[in-house]
Amino acid sequence: MKLYSSALSPFAARARMAIYAKNLPVEILSPPGGGLKSAEYLAINPMGKIPALVLDDGTVIPESDTIVEFLADAFPDSGLRPKGAEAMAKARLIARVTELYIGGPGSALFGQMNPATRHTETVDVTFAKLHDGFNYLNVFMSDDAYAVGDTITTADCALVPILMFQGVFAMTFGKGDVIAPHTKVAAYWSRVQSDPAAARVLGEMQAAMAARAAG
Repeated sequence: MKLYSSALSPFAARARMAIYAKNLPVEILSPPGGGLKSAEYLAINPMGKIPALVLDDGTVIPESDTIVEFLADAFPDSGLRPKGAEAMAKARLIARVTELYIGGPGSALFGQMNPATRHTETVDVTFAKLHDGFNYLNVFMSDDAYAVGDTITTADCALVPILMFQGVFAMTFGKGDVIAPHTKVAAYWSRVQSDPAAARVLGEMQAAMAARAAG
């Protein structure tokens, strides 16, 4: 199998984290042809987005959540999906809350990075939404070593790349640490960064961000 990926994308990082954490036999590649809209890549994924997983028979699976769910199903002994109906529901819930109430609102901030064109009201409203999202997430987080249980699961793959950007937003917009007031999420974030797979993904994202900033 092959995963077409980009280091900075939180969506691609979600899939890479699953692969790294469970040592899955997936080759990680950059999109061919020079970019997402190249003819070569559009022939693979006509959506023109990353990530895209290409199976050995040529079947293409796009969308990060679907890819991670597929990997959990394809490698059931990996531990990527927690055991038991309640734990599996919790993992799906944490991933869903992260996507809808943190990742979704946070995406609005990427268009506000330039102070010269920044809309203050948009930034303020977005940070209020982020705090709401973290309030929701905090309710469902536990004191487990990871998001659900004692190993990385699909929930962690969703959480880690999205949480990384919260520090970037705090520095860029001067709003302080949006995670810190939410104690369970903050404790989780402090723990998970020392995991080798999480550290690898975060290092790749940070290196790509530094390279982009350097021009």
